[in-house]
Amino acid sequence: MKQLLKKLTYGKQRTAAVPSVLVFADAAAAENYLKALAPIPTGTVQADNQITPQYDLHIIVPCYNVARTIVRCADSILSQKTGYTFFVSLVNDGSTDKTPELLERYRADPRVEILTQANRGLSGARNRALEHIRGKYILFVDSDDTLRKGAVEALLSKAMETNADIVQGGFVNITGHGLVFGRTGYREGSVDETGQTPYGMAWGKVIRSSLFAHLKFPEGYWFEDTIFAFCIGPFRPAHYLIPAYVYNYTRNPLGITMRSRKKAKAVDTVWIMRYLMAELAQKKEVHSAQVQQLLLQHIALAWYRLSRLDEAVQQAAFLVMQQMYAAYYAPQDICVQDSRLLALHQALAAKNYGQYLAAAENLT
Repeated sequence: MKQLLKKLTYGKQRTAAVPSVLVFADAAAAENYLKALAPIPTGTVQADNQITPQYDLHIIVPCYNVARTIVRCADSILSQKTGYTFFVSLVNDGSTDKTPELLERYRADPRVEILTQANRGLSGARNRALEHIRGKYILFVDSDDTLRKGAVEALLSKAMETNADIVQGGFVNITGHGLVFGRTGYREGSVDETGQTPYGMAWGKVIRSSLFAHLKFPEGYWFEDTIFAFCIGPFRPAHYLIPAYVYNYTRNPLGITMRSRKKAKAVDTVWIMRYLMAELAQKKEVHSAQVQQLLLQHIALAWYRLSRLDEAVQQAAFLVMQQMYAAYYAPQDICVQDSRLLALHQALAAKNYGQYLAAAENLT
């Protein structure tokens, strides 16, 4: 797994002195404490979406109070020069600014549909468009971001050439004023062949639409893109990477990525991981090196996301995650090779909070 802190703009954080005694008697008390701070959402990943692939690509753009950016975003999509056909769903998710008015300018374009609904959040807006998928592939674009020139052609040409389930390109980090401050790219080839670990966000990739036939984003949760790791990754999709930069990602200081580490809602990182592991267990897909590694990586990521909250939250999260991990993996169940993952496994098996902190920090 890529170094998690390199994915964000924060510096590495040292672990504070480890308390000798945890403040919670058991995992049940810890869970009750966390639920009081951040109730467990009730959203589901289960869906029954209709797929009628009239186009090569269905592009989905959730829109909520994005009057400042939606025109730039939509224009970057509709100006794509490509021999492939595409259809765009612009989903007005209960906006209260001028977003609905700005969306109307695109209604006459036969490639566009405008969907309007009461506010359901990012997941709910994406899900509205997923109810009727009109392309062989899907591409998610966030409404404060833009597609780079040639993105659709580059992604779809490789998808058609390789028959890949997912084709993912690089992205450029930009400020809200359009200044570039970083790039992330890939070497060309499949994930298996190159050994690269692609980023797990929804955008910047085309995804075979059949993967979403019975899948949607769990509404009410933060970190909803976790479904790519737990609901698609374990089933070994053919995932191809291209060196082209296809996406401009706008770093939003008010977005979840930047503000979540100081909010109690960040506890969703625990809830969504536990929920998706339970979904995998129902499919009997948990006992593999890939899934054990995935879970350990996300436990370390959860530590990072919660590391700016108070000590009680961190201890409670540890106890809940330790109980979850023990439900799937006994101390002797060691499938992972990486020594850092092994250290985290051993800490969880021993229920040792100090070892857990050290191992999680070492992974991030």
